[in-house]
Amino acid sequence: MLLPLSFDLTDRRVMLIGGGKAALEKFAQLRKTACNLTIVAPELDAAFAEALASPQSAHITFLRRKFVPADVEGAFMVFSTVDDVQVAAEIFRLCREQKILINSADDKTRCDFFTTAPIHRGDIQVSVSTQGRFAGLSAVLRRHLESMFPAELDAEWEKIFALRERALALHSVIEKKSVITDIVKAIEEKYFGVRKTETPDEQHKE
Repeated sequence: MLLPLSFDLTDRRVMLIGGGKAALEKFAQLRKTACNLTIVAPELDAAFAEALASPQSAHITFLRRKFVPADVEGAFMVFSTVDDVQVAAEIFRLCREQKILINSADDKTRCDFFTTAPIHRGDIQVSVSTQGRFAGLSAVLRRHLESMFPAELDAEWEKIFALRERALALHSVIEKKSVITDIVKAIEEKYFGVRKTETPDEQHKE
């Protein structure tokens, strides 16, 4: 059993080594953070180069060359996506020696953590993981879950967050809990088709 965590990478130094499809998949998530991302690769796939040219949240440095051991020094986290087995083993060894968190593409034995297939809807994030066993399955499950959280509802979630903040401002603990419970029930009924179960008292009122 793995412990699911979310990292705040603001101003953290993150290394992405490689320029192929696996590196692009990691980059797609890292670009949305506020990390200091350094990419090291002799060449980038065309799709990766195109993605790199678009606006990013992360501060990005691209080094068009092969990996050297000094690259990982001072890094908080490393993503290794190289095909060369010897280079991959060296990157892992260096990270272990320097106590740097590492994720090695397609090699769960050389991973301190696994990335997930996330769904982002404003401040809501839902993630799917197979604990490094089958990334393709995670992607399929994510696509089906995305239909449950259409992007058009982002404004709705903000209204719900605002309602909760107002409920938390109430002085009565009992009233506060009651209002929050009603908000949750309303969400289930409106968005997921779960109808509120009536209490015996409510049934007798009819």
